[in-house]
Amino acid sequence: MALLDYFHPLSVLKRQRESFLIKDSSMQSLLKPTKAELPELKALCKDLTYVVLDIETTGFDPVDDDILSMGWVVINNQQIDLANCQHLYIKNCDKVKPESAVINHITPQMLDNGISLHEAMNYFFTQLGDRVLVAHGSVIESGFINYYAKKYWQLPTLPLLWLDTLCLEKHFATAIDHYSDVDLTLAGTRKRYGLPEYNSHNALVDALGAAELLLAQQKRLSRGSRDSFARLYRLSQKK
Repeated sequence: MALLDYFHPLSVLKRQRESFLIKDSSMQSLLKPTKAELPELKALCKDLTYVVLDIETTGFDPVDDDILSMGWVVINNQQIDLANCQHLYIKNCDKVKPESAVINHITPQMLDNGISLHEAMNYFFTQLGDRVLVAHGSVIESGFINYYAKKYWQLPTLPLLWLDTLCLEKHFATAIDHYSDVDLTLAGTRKRYGLPEYNSHNALVDALGAAELLLAQQKRLSRGSRDSFARLYRLSQKK
């Protein structure tokens, strides 16, 4: 059992954090979550707090594309805290592309009163703390965040605690339902759980949608039992 614990993804992440020694940076808020205590392997899902994040961008490539908005909601005590949700527009009026505007409906006028990317990132990371970071298809969110850290602060990949609801659903689809031809989009996945249809490609709405999905997935996984976060996290890791 000790050997299995050593190779558990949470234990691996803990060792990555211990070796992540960055002393010189004026962006201390960016580094604070990497120094937070990770959940114990025996921690229960219901006892943790989650920050569910979605970002809207001009495309999928962090090098060539830009963040237009960020939205997030908090799950505490297995309840979504709408009173503390956030939706930030980034002042990137000249970065809007016609093809992305058709999808996310973000126009230059909407970004006119936005805040800078630095302000948005600083605020987000001060809110993150030791909470579990959640996204549906976290490769997008993590890619843009890590590129930001590299481009502006010369930081390596941040050892953040990511929980991916898309990867969780992929596990369910292949390991439980025994088929792989399944719609893994947020809207398609929510539909299978009987969750209401929302207008997608709005950062805050998609964050809320992913938060509701995570609670439904936890219920499916535990089936009424007291399920450990370690199990949930392991199943959400990419294979």
